[in-house]
Amino acid sequence: MNPFILFSIILAIFAAAVGAAYTSGTLDPVIGEIAKIFLKAKAEAEVKGLQAQGLKEGEDFFKEEVPGSKQAADIGSKFGI
Repeated sequence: MNPFILFSIILAIFAAAVGAAYTSGTLDPVIGEIAKIFLKAKAEAEVKGLQAQGLKEGEDFFKEEVPGSKQAADIGSKFGI
């Protein structure tokens, strides 16, 4: 069998399985965790940016007030994480 055809068949089966899992809601916790990781990284980048502007963490702002941290908390509560 041609390797290209075999690879195409395997890819199609994988895509169908992931699509079915997404549609049924099985992937919601996984998507929530991934979103939380990205938003926490965004919050840490914002904190470093604020620190680069001369603000000191704990004196001029609270880490919880950074928009990325709020978004991560919202995603976590939405998915029950």
